[in-house]
Amino acid sequence: MDVFTYGDHRAFVAAERWEKAGERGGHVNYLLQVNPPTAVLYTGISHGASSTEYFAPDIRSVIVHQQLRVTQAEFWACVNERKLPERRSDGYSVGLRGRQDAPPPPQNPGLLRELEREFGESAADVAGMSDTGLRAYLAVLWDRRAHEVAGGGAETP
Repeated sequence: MDVFTYGDHRAFVAAERWEKAGERGGHVNYLLQVNPPTAVLYTGISHGASSTEYFAPDIRSVIVHQQLRVTQAEFWACVNERKLPERRSDGYSVGLRGRQDAPPPPQNPGLLRELEREFGESAADVAGMSDTGLRAYLAVLWDRRAHEVAGGGAETP
């Protein structure tokens, strides 16, 4: 297990050129404007701590994943090799969340055919739905149809 020190946190912030945003509550606060105003990241480093003090693993995870928004590997590559993480427009690293502009996976053609044949829904009507979403939508439509047939065509609320 890697030891994550306050010095490592400072080195990451310096390498990625985070801006000092003041001090509060015994911390020096930093921000990184990835895509203002929608993606501005914040982190705080205790200014009373020496560079050799280390974080407990659960705190380290919060700092790396939620504040710095990178993977452990990206954090260490930045600290040790000055290799900056590749970031998406929402501030998350590509390593942590994947490429933002990746196309959605193709929809199951059998589910699309069933929606069109049985319920008159086109692929455009359900564009963007995952296969799980399509299955759930089909289940709702089949359930409605069953209630209509059982109730003599009357819709249920």
